[in-house]
Amino acid sequence: MLIYFLHFLADTLIYSVLLVGGHPNMKIQSKYLLLGLLAVSLASCNGGYSGYGGYGNYYNPKGNQNSYGTQASYATPDEHYTPDVVENPFVEVKDGSRTSNVSLTSTSFAYTTVRESINDGSLYYAKNNARIEEMLNYFSYGYVNDTDDALVTKLELDTCPWNNEHYLASVVVKAKPAITQNVKNNIVILVDKSGSMSSIFSLVKRSLHTLVDNLGNDDVVSIVSYASSGKIECEGLTGKDKSRLNRVVDGLKASGSTYGEDGIEKAYEMAYKYFIEGGNNRVVLLTDGDFNVGKVSGTELTELIKQKASDGVYLTCCGYRSHDNNTLYTLADNGNGNAYYIDCELEAEKVFEEELGKSLYVVAKDAKCQVEFSDDVVSYRLLGYETRQMSDEEFDDKNKDAGEIMSDHTTVALYELELKTETPEGFFFKTTLRYKDPTSEANKEVINTKAELSVSRHADFDFAGYIAEYTLALTESQFKGDSSFNHLLERMNDEYINDKYRDDFKSLVSNTKELVNNYLA
Repeated sequence: MLIYFLHFLADTLIYSVLLVGGHPNMKIQSKYLLLGLLAVSLASCNGGYSGYGGYGNYYNPKGNQNSYGTQASYATPDEHYTPDVVENPFVEVKDGSRTSNVSLTSTSFAYTTVRESINDGSLYYAKNNARIEEMLNYFSYGYVNDTDDALVTKLELDTCPWNNEHYLASVVVKAKPAITQNVKNNIVILVDKSGSMSSIFSLVKRSLHTLVDNLGNDDVVSIVSYASSGKIECEGLTGKDKSRLNRVVDGLKASGSTYGEDGIEKAYEMAYKYFIEGGNNRVVLLTDGDFNVGKVSGTELTELIKQKASDGVYLTCCGYRSHDNNTLYTLADNGNGNAYYIDCELEAEKVFEEELGKSLYVVAKDAKCQVEFSDDVVSYRLLGYETRQMSDEEFDDKNKDAGEIMSDHTTVALYELELKTETPEGFFFKTTLRYKDPTSEANKEVINTKAELSVSRHADFDFAGYIAEYTLALTESQFKGDSSFNHLLERMNDEYINDKYRDDFKSLVSNTKELVNNYLA
């Protein structure tokens, strides 16, 4: 790889010299030669572009300027970047594999990472971050939980939009809104103010102001920062002290190295100092994920965060132009919290004004779902959840760690099915939902069955299908069928685009289509 990279640099420099000193007409003619050289060199570095007319790994069609003022490039992904996910295959029920088990999640990290990558002109990064389950988690849905259970399931089954010979099954898990009147919050805001944050620190500070402005009067708040060392900026204030908290935020400046360990230790020191029994005790971390001083290995950080979560102090991670998505994703997962990716002011508003309050309240611990298919199903394929699947033994283990579901959240799992008949003898599939009450630790179970095709499906069934189809087209899935950006835009009627976030999704589809079309042109 290094030899190829040096070869690429040498060729680029040689042609740069020719371009600078050559005749003006030569410059114009050589422009396309240089672009061709870049493409060929990159292909040799990466083993070529993907086949069957695919759009390969690197793409910057217009020299797009990204949100931080630097030109989007053909940069080779570094060692931290998310590897390609091996898609789930179709599983034949006759082989005895009739159950599919998943650990549920509220995390929506993938959607904003994909959006930023597309806006920066990088299809490679977008493709490798497109986890379908997290793309689905990003949006609010119209499903309602009007039962006494913390979680309920809503099941749908209808024709698959990208393969009319198959069917799409939707397993929706809807969380009940938490009753929060008597629950107090102990929040420690942990801010990375190292030099690597400088280009995006204005967005970080706007996020913090939004967070402060939405605090409840009784919330206990401390702010800890870290750069070359950790620093307690303020401690034990309440939501009534908004002016003082905002002044602390205004005084933060980004510079220095990244001593993450010191900051994390001081943040948990504050969390324990103001710990509220029976309340929500949480550290909210804002960072680019670049820990270069102290405990930098994923294993050390993960064990530290896991131990703190077992003590009742949970972790929410907010990534900004993250250097290491995997670290933030893993830390939040082991800290019984969510991971968010903040790529713009729209996202800062969504997270810190609309969602963070809900995410403080866990309504179900160790949530997992089993789908059992009958003999009337020939085969099934789970879309996404590649890293969150469980064996039957793990599903039956009451002590097995699984996902945490936040207040009022909607989690969606989609399956593509091949059916023997449209009129089953019993049911097409049965769901078993298991979770623990976060306070009493009592084990709960909810069972539901789907015995017929949906007669009048929920409008959000269609929208979930849009998100899945977009992801299949983006990743050039071998199971994409008729999925395409054109097909998707034709189906996305305005009646379904009823809020700014769904409008944003439609724009994302259009922008992705333009990038791909320009590359293939």
